[in-house]
Amino acid sequence: MENNRLLPVQMLPIVSSTMMGVSILTFQRNLASIAKHDAWISMFLGTIVGVISAVLLYNLIRLNPGLDFAEIVIAQAGNWVGRLLIIPIMAYILIDMGLSLRVFSFALKNFLLDRTPIFVISLVLIIFLLAIVAKGIGAIAGVADILYPFFVISLILLIALSSTEFRKFHIMPVLHNNMLNTVKGSLPAFGAISGYSSFSYVMKYINEPKKAFKWFCAGFCISSILYIVLTLATVLSFVPELIERISFPTLFLSKSIEVGGSFFERLEAFMVLIWVPAVFTSVGIYTFASVRNFCVLFSIKPKHEKYVTYAHIPLLLAITLYPKNQLQATNLMDIFDTLALIFSFGFVPLILLLTLINKRRKAKNESKK
Repeated sequence: MENNRLLPVQMLPIVSSTMMGVSILTFQRNLASIAKHDAWISMFLGTIVGVISAVLLYNLIRLNPGLDFAEIVIAQAGNWVGRLLIIPIMAYILIDMGLSLRVFSFALKNFLLDRTPIFVISLVLIIFLLAIVAKGIGAIAGVADILYPFFVISLILLIALSSTEFRKFHIMPVLHNNMLNTVKGSLPAFGAISGYSSFSYVMKYINEPKKAFKWFCAGFCISSILYIVLTLATVLSFVPELIERISFPTLFLSKSIEVGGSFFERLEAFMVLIWVPAVFTSVGIYTFASVRNFCVLFSIKPKHEKYVTYAHIPLLLAITLYPKNQLQATNLMDIFDTLALIFSFGFVPLILLLTLINKRRKAKNESKK
């Protein structure tokens, strides 16, 4: 892979795109099953949890300049312990990528390619995805730069057009005997937006890391606001009992919009088509992170990274074929989104603590010389 240098401003589309991957098509279903009509408040609370997590992770990266997350784990936890710690992270990212591709394959089949076998859709997605990832982080960032405005604008238009379907009584009464469930709903809500952690594998390629912070914040805020507003729009349009039964609430929302003209007759198919680049960017960044995990774990030289990328084809294909149906794939993805809590508030604080301890020891040793 080519380790292209990236501009600080490119952090915005990278962070925002990875936050708005496949989860943004499905997350309302899980929230509505827990928090009911207060799902939008759960999304807001989940964003607050995300801010805390992002601060911890950003400080970890800042204290280890020039290293990606996998390299930081090795540097701070040691050669053997560090490699043991990388293994569960590697497995988590790989499985989450495969499930995301599987769920999106179902979305493509249901709304766009109904006559195409799910195996063919998954295989084509994987091959095209890895072809881009093999060209390096510069190519992935370039794709994000070009395509990011299209799916952000399409999402804003979807929310605006759906306003005709809003019913205020769907969210009333707010927090009535539902406080505990609303708080519980913040956990899967946080999992849905946890894609911002991808920057921990990208920051080392930014040519001016100190200037990237404001663009990271901008990307995080844009996606978080869109998540909250989209959740509110979905709850205002449908009762929670209906949302719980819908596999792709965001696409169902587009299908419910009544707008004159032939262009909008299959608006849900148009939304799926627009969301292809969003998924490619999101899963592409995580595939790049997975490749880096494998390379760091097995000490593979940079010139051989493209072979590690292509080796992901059978791995991802095996994972995408594991779920027997659409419901199982969506439920598994929801579970893995929730597992992001372990990474953010267990793993990251541990490595951050080790970093501070190691830096303090180094400072003491230098002072004794």
